[in-house]
Amino acid sequence: MKNVAFIGVVLLMTSVAVSAWSAEAEPVKRVMAWDTSALLQVPKVHPTQECAAPGMRAFFYEGVEYKGKPTRVFAYYAVPEGQPPAGGWPAVVCAHGGGGTAYPDWVKIWNQHGYAAISMDLEGHLPDQRGHENAGPARVDWFGDRDLPDNEQWFYHAVADVVRANSLLRSFPEIHPDKIGLTGISWGGTIVCTVAGVDPRFAFVIPVYGCGFLYESDNQGIAQWFPPKNMTAEQFRDYRTKWDPSAHLPYAKMPMLWLNGSNDGTFPMDIFQRSALAAPGPRTLHVRFRWMHGHGPGWKRPAIYAFADSIVKGGTPLPTAERPELEAGTDLVRCKTTGKIDRAALCYTTGSGLWQKRYWENAACEIGKDEVTSHLPEGATVFYFNVKNESGCLVSSEFVEIKAP
Repeated sequence: MKNVAFIGVVLLMTSVAVSAWSAEAEPVKRVMAWDTSALLQVPKVHPTQECAAPGMRAFFYEGVEYKGKPTRVFAYYAVPEGQPPAGGWPAVVCAHGGGGTAYPDWVKIWNQHGYAAISMDLEGHLPDQRGHENAGPARVDWFGDRDLPDNEQWFYHAVADVVRANSLLRSFPEIHPDKIGLTGISWGGTIVCTVAGVDPRFAFVIPVYGCGFLYESDNQGIAQWFPPKNMTAEQFRDYRTKWDPSAHLPYAKMPMLWLNGSNDGTFPMDIFQRSALAAPGPRTLHVRFRWMHGHGPGWKRPAIYAFADSIVKGGTPLPTAERPELEAGTDLVRCKTTGKIDRAALCYTTGSGLWQKRYWENAACEIGKDEVTSHLPEGATVFYFNVKNESGCLVSSEFVEIKAP
């Protein structure tokens, strides 16, 4: 056995921590706000010379109607260099975060990993922030448009635009229709969590930062939008049954890779991990110590591409780590693993209160056959393991929260 400790740059986790929540916050039966049969139809494409980018196709594709007229969604699209593999290129739909837009660099990095990709603007403007004719609604803060009819709210259109992008890719002859994945960053991560339960055609889904159960967040910037400060009881019921990913994730059966930072200021670890557990399909989580929140950091993690390859290219699966167990009467913690483990550490915090404010540390581990072990430091309130294989991909166990007597 070897004794190894390292600074946890990226943490990949396979499930979710134990935490308490009120009965009122349990997932509810969803209400489907979208006409999914219409979203599965191939949208019309309108070429454009606006915001041209080298090596990219720029075009508008038609979204759902807004105030009686079809909307148009700006997008960049490109495929890798060379001949497509048998059956066509695997592909990815990329949903940006709040204040973002269509990003050619995001398309390019997927191309470099052997995937076709489409990145579209979900906020009713062009990449240079100009508005355009036939745009859908713009995002109004978090839920500032909650008084409007469903089909005039931004989130309704954002989800529909992502599903339509999938329908469009599936119509391209150079694309393998059964190998299309989905990823989203920040607000885009929340969008794709909902889409995962609305559109079962995706081969995999990768939310970055964003998640569901937003009404349970300890972030006051988010919490202020919910009762008692905002939203009537009817609006809150509509939000929980129609928009929040917690209503849709139980229908998401595809493999999902979840990425976040341990101290993310917008999407705390507890609701992030609860969201991952809500989806019944295979799950892997990736949580990085004190990770920056942004588009660039959110699309550069190597584990994203290794995970995608493992699903649609026959690549090596990421390692796994089961929920750790504290040996009765001792401070010894055990975690079963699969895959060849090169390095490992116990990740823990002695903090409590707001998740964003907790400080995380690492403790040394022993790496054995299909198992890692460590001694739980005194005062730890939450802990989990992370392990790293020889290819540099990290996975970790679910976190366990130690409740005070």
